[in-house]
Amino acid sequence: MRLNRRLSTLLVIYIGASCAVQLQESAGGLVRWSGFSVLAPVMAAALLPLRRSLIIGISTLAATIAIYGFAIRGISDGGRTVAIASVALSFVFSLIVCQVRPHLPHTPAAASRNQPILPDPTDRQPDSAPATPRAAPAPPPGILPAALPQPAVVELAGHYRTGFGRLGMRANWLDAIPLSGARVGLVAGTVTGPGAEATASELRAAVRTLADIDLQPEELLTHLDDVLARLRPDIRTGHDTRATGTGTGTVSAQCLYAVYDPVACRCTLASAGGPQPTVVTPDGTVTAVELPDGAPLGQADLPFEATEVDLPEGSLLLLHTHSGTGDSAQEPDSQELLSALARPQSSLDATCRSALDALLHASHTQAAVLAVRTHALDARAVATWDLPSDPAAVSHARTHITEKLADWGLDCAAPTTELIVSELVTNAIRHAQPPIQLRLIHHAGSLVCEVADGGSTSPHLRRARNLDENGRGLFIIAQLAEHWGTRHNHHGKTIWAEHTPVPDQPTTTATT
Repeated sequence: MRLNRRLSTLLVIYIGASCAVQLQESAGGLVRWSGFSVLAPVMAAALLPLRRSLIIGISTLAATIAIYGFAIRGISDGGRTVAIASVALSFVFSLIVCQVRPHLPHTPAAASRNQPILPDPTDRQPDSAPATPRAAPAPPPGILPAALPQPAVVELAGHYRTGFGRLGMRANWLDAIPLSGARVGLVAGTVTGPGAEATASELRAAVRTLADIDLQPEELLTHLDDVLARLRPDIRTGHDTRATGTGTGTVSAQCLYAVYDPVACRCTLASAGGPQPTVVTPDGTVTAVELPDGAPLGQADLPFEATEVDLPEGSLLLLHTHSGTGDSAQEPDSQELLSALARPQSSLDATCRSALDALLHASHTQAAVLAVRTHALDARAVATWDLPSDPAAVSHARTHITEKLADWGLDCAAPTTELIVSELVTNAIRHAQPPIQLRLIHHAGSLVCEVADGGSTSPHLRRARNLDENGRGLFIIAQLAEHWGTRHNHHGKTIWAEHTPVPDQPTTTATT
C-alpha cells in the first residue's frame, strides 16, 4: 500500500512537472510535445489499483487538453491533434490493461498478505472504545457470525470490545449452533498466542463439527482439547515441562460450551478455563454459575465436568470471555459485572454493552459477551409416551402419533411420521434396553420424532443385501427424514429424525 501511494505521488509530480516544462518551452518559442505523457496512464494501470489508475489517466488527459488546446498558442492543428489523440489512446489502452491484469488490493486489510483468512468483515461487530486523549489500539481479532441465528427458543446478542493496555496476540469467538430437538449450543472462547486468529477459526469449525454429532458439553471439550493438541503440538510439550521452565508451548485456549434445552428449560454447561457465566432470572436475581474448575485447552489432565442449571422462561444467560493485562490485581471484578446486570436494560444489545463496560472498567482488557434470553417450548407442541419393550408397542406408537397429528391439524404428515416412528421403536425394542420413551416435537414447521432407550450402542446406516432380513430401518428413515442422528446422555441414548410435513395439495376437477 505504501508503494502504491509513492507511485501515485511520483506520477502526479511527473504530470505537474511535464505541464510546467511544456508551458515554459512554449513561452520560449520551442513548442515540444513530451512523448512521456503517453506513458503515465499506462504506468498507472500496470502498477496501481483501478480507482487510482482512472484518476491518473483522467488527470493526464485533462492536462494535455488544457495545454495543447488552450494554453499553448501557435501550435499547428495537426500537432495539437496528434498530442491530444496520443494521450487519449494511451488512456484507452490503460483501461484495457486494468481489465486484463490481476486486480490489486485497494484496502489496507486486503493488502496485508500476512493476515490469516477470516470470515467476511461483516462478521466483526466491535464497539468503539470511549474517546480518550491517547490513541486507541487496533481492535482485537474476533470471530462472530455475520448474523447470530434467532431461533424461537432463545434471543441472542453478541459483542466484543477492546480497552487499552498490552493486548498481545489474542482472538475471541462467540457462536450459536442449532441442535436437534429444538436445542441450541452456545459457545464463548478465546485464544492467546502466535496465530491466535487462525487457531480461533479452526477451533470454531471444530466445535461446530463436534456439536453436529450431538456430543455432551464435557465430551465436546475433551475432543476439542485433542483437536488443539493436533493443531499446536508444542502445547503438550510446554505443559509437560512447565515445572522446569523449559517448555515451548505459547498458545493458550479457553472455551465455554453450553446446551440449552427449551423443553426441559435446562442448560448444561462445561468450561475449559473460561470465566463463570452469569444468570439473571425473571425476578431480577443475578447469580454466577459455579462451574467445576477446568484447565485451559491443551493443559487439561482430568476429564471436563458438566453442570446443569434450570433456567425459567425469560431468564438471561450471559457467557463472556476477557483478557487481563497480566496483573492479577487488574482482573475484572465479578461483583461489578453482577451489579451491572442487576440494572434493568431495554434490550439484549444494551445488556451486552453494560456488561462490556463493567468488564473493561475494572482493568485494561478486551472482552466478548454473548447474551441469551431463554424461552420455553410450548407444552402443547410436545407429546411424550412411555412404551413397553414389547413388539406390540409399535402399533400403539402409530396410534399415538396419528391422534396427536390430528390434534395439531397435520394429518398430511401422518403416513411419513408413522413409518419413521415404527422403524425407530422397532429398532429400540430389538436392539436396545428399556425404558423406551417416544417423543414428538412440533417446532418451527418441522416434526421431530425421538425415541429414547437405556442402551449405549449407536445404530449405523448400512446397505442391506437382497436376501438380508434386517438392516433397512435406518435406510428408510434416512430417505424419509431431512435430518437424523443419535445423541447420548448419562442414562442411554436418543435416536431422532426430523422432517417437514408437506400440506396436501387440493385437487381440482375439470368441468365441461
